[in-house]
Amino acid sequence: MKTPMREKKLYLLLWWHMHQPLYINPKSKTFELPWTLLHSIKDYLDMLKFAEKFDIKVNFNLTPVLLDQIEKYPDIIDGKSEIKCRLIEIIKNPDGNQNSDFLKSLIKVLSPLLSAKVQDKIKRAKSERDIALLYTLSWCGNILSESKTIKTLEERENNFGEGDVISFLKEIRKHILKIIPSYKKAKDSGKIGLSTSPYYHPITPLLLDIESARESVPNISLPDIDRFLFEKDALKHIKKSVERFENIFGEKPFSFWPSEGAVSNKFLEIASKYIKVVATDEKVFFNSTKEQRREKIYSRFIFRDRIFVLFRDSELSDLISFVYHSWDQKKAVEDFISHLKKIYDSVNFSPIVSVILDGENCWEYYPQNGKIFLENLYSTIEKEKWIETVKLDEIEYLENNPIISIDYVKAGSWIDGTFLKWIGNEKKNRYWEELGRAKMEKGYENESVLPAEGSDWFWWQGENENMEFIETFDKLFRSFLV
Repeated sequence: MKTPMREKKLYLLLWWHMHQPLYINPKSKTFELPWTLLHSIKDYLDMLKFAEKFDIKVNFNLTPVLLDQIEKYPDIIDGKSEIKCRLIEIIKNPDGNQNSDFLKSLIKVLSPLLSAKVQDKIKRAKSERDIALLYTLSWCGNILSESKTIKTLEERENNFGEGDVISFLKEIRKHILKIIPSYKKAKDSGKIGLSTSPYYHPITPLLLDIESARESVPNISLPDIDRFLFEKDALKHIKKSVERFENIFGEKPFSFWPSEGAVSNKFLEIASKYIKVVATDEKVFFNSTKEQRREKIYSRFIFRDRIFVLFRDSELSDLISFVYHSWDQKKAVEDFISHLKKIYDSVNFSPIVSVILDGENCWEYYPQNGKIFLENLYSTIEKEKWIETVKLDEIEYLENNPIISIDYVKAGSWIDGTFLKWIGNEKKNRYWEELGRAKMEKGYENESVLPAEGSDWFWWQGENENMEFIETFDKLFRSFLV
């Protein structure tokens, strides 16, 4: 007797990527920039708790370098660590007057998004402490904003006293302490899928072979370094990330979101020894094949019979990242669901749609830090019987979804299917050459340069010289070379 075919579904893989580079200057032992702290009080726990409210499955990618920093913050706030955070130190110091440029830059980064009320309070604030505390309060997410302590402080104008500072720091410390255990508990319960990335978020294919950049851009200008100079470092980033994930969550990771979706044949070969699933962008698929039919990206691919490869739906992912924040939030969800329905109706199999994006940086542009959008999205998905959300460890068991063999990918990333965001112009190439010199001077086994191999340092070089904190990024990059 034949087993009846399961009814057609649309498998939806929602995968939120959480990452911050290492902001700790090894010489000064100071967090030069506070983005890990600020997203810790705004996004990491909130994003998990939104998902847990609904009967759906969601995936989160947590980079090891981010987890390391989150773990450090409770002791930094308590003053029990030799490491300091520049923003926390300003909040603790009632008489500080040396940080006005730093605070102005912080405010400038967020000023279009600060409420008029908060901006007015900051303008009238008399001390650096008040400015820093008001600014940090403005980052508190939906969970912290429900706290009685935070509500009381938000109602204050300024002139914060020692007691206010102590209660504020105590409240955010308590919140940050919950982040990693909450993810572990949710993973262990089967509610969410968890994955990770190579340790310090490098463009791993470039570390494995700098010449891989030529696969998508044959005439690219490359730095004057040995093409395999960082090959061993690439292996370290991969191995160390697997070990760190297992140390924190009690088991090896099932999957990677490769840093910036960057893949190559060599990377996939190596990754297949450690994990079972990776994803990259649809642009890499179209660059790698002669295929032009979009429906193909809604299948599963297996690379050389070793590792599953999923291809991100760029349009849907980018709508959440860059577009829907300015829409009526209910209409945005309706539009998203209508896109899914078109995909569902366009194929004769159960498609897997991979929606993969930054899980923290887009929400400050959304009303209520994404709460309205996410709760509407999740509740709608929960009701639609033709949509089935899936976790990463379920990928190999999906029914009625094709598995297509591939033995080649053209090296590239989620940005246009190339590596041009990190290599190829004069300043980016100079960074690679400086990194190469430091590597040779320190010795091939020295790991102190690994943080400098992260993708973030290369991103803006030679592109936006007026960006706030670009000098700080440069300072941090160089601090890992010394």
